[in-house]
Amino acid sequence: MNNHNPTLSPAGLDAAFVYPMHLDVDAIQRFIPHRGVMLFARQVTVLAHDHYTGEAAWPDDSFVFNGHFPGQPIVPGVMVIEAAAQIAGAGLRAGDPRARAKLDGHVGLLMAVRKCLFRRPVPPGLKLHFALRTRQVSEGVINVAGEVSSERGRVASLEFVFAQAPADQVLDG
Repeated sequence: MNNHNPTLSPAGLDAAFVYPMHLDVDAIQRFIPHRGVMLFARQVTVLAHDHYTGEAAWPDDSFVFNGHFPGQPIVPGVMVIEAAAQIAGAGLRAGDPRARAKLDGHVGLLMAVRKCLFRRPVPPGLKLHFALRTRQVSEGVINVAGEVSSERGRVASLEFVFAQAPADQVLDG
């Protein structure tokens, strides 16, 4: 593993925490359960245990544009929030020692969207850049705040909360 620009490999899960950590799609999938058309995060960089950047984009043929909106497709705002949650979840679980210790048997769940301001619509193919910071609220509950931008400027400001919950209790609760 290159200490200046490490990419997290399967063996890297046992390695010391060295920042920045770069996660490609394969590495992201080791930390969050999203797959296929529901995986929006394309890359994540863990800058510190509580600071992550990442990218997401939706191709022209993405299912999100079916009917949203005919003749003028835009990414639904909820998909931008979901991409931010995926980036924060993968970054937290890769780069925070407490969260990494809970990888087995736990799943991250979006609990609340506290604030969200969309500044401009997102058309197909536009690459979004996310800059996110986390703050531990209580055991397993994390506040996430950040900005979303593109080559066109600021896209959104958001704040949300997610929790790491025992997977066997998620559907039973």
